[in-house]
Amino acid sequence: MNSIDSENIKDYILNKHQFNILRLNNPMINLYEKPIIGTEEIRQFSYCKRILFFRHIIHAPMKQSYKMEFGTKKHNMLQKISNKSKENYTQKYFNIYLTDPFLGLVGLIDYFEFNGKEAYPVEIKSGNIPLENIDNPHKHQVTAQAILIEKNFDFLVKKVRVYYSKYKKIVDYSIGVEDKLKVIEIISDIRKLLALEQIPDPTKDRGKCIDCECRNYCLRG
Repeated sequence: MNSIDSENIKDYILNKHQFNILRLNNPMINLYEKPIIGTEEIRQFSYCKRILFFRHIIHAPMKQSYKMEFGTKKHNMLQKISNKSKENYTQKYFNIYLTDPFLGLVGLIDYFEFNGKEAYPVEIKSGNIPLENIDNPHKHQVTAQAILIEKNFDFLVKKVRVYYSKYKKIVDYSIGVEDKLKVIEIISDIRKLLALEQIPDPTKDRGKCIDCECRNYCLRG
């Protein structure tokens, strides 16, 4: 695909507010054949499985953490990043809500670029840059976004980009088939967690608990 048909892109934009109203008014109706899993939940599961347990099974109210508050500031930052893009000619798209009924995956893509041959999503994170060669929740989340872009637009996605605001540094992660299969495996594991309704083991990294929205409910053994 050498160009983007803007009308086709609009066909895939799903108004998030209307979608949420539909879900709230019809709580017993599953709009997809499989449980709905969001790209943010991919990150949460990779970070600590207990977050999804408290959020979706216990339905515990979540306290507003710094990380959650930070999410409201991302959009202005994304606009600034897009203006500084050093890529060759690219087309830039914001707030694209995509779905994949086959996987039961949904996600709001805050920002992605397309250069005529390849596309890549961009995310902003406020935390630390994960060490190399470890399980990377940020990469998994943006790889899930890459899968949605490929499914909906037939663009090739071979990299994802994360801007770490704390360090003012952009990190590009190359992604291949194995990375995408890992995300699909995580989606399957999330479905199992929701079906079993059993509290999973906590993360081994206690440092993650300091600013966790679930810390009031999670009594670690």
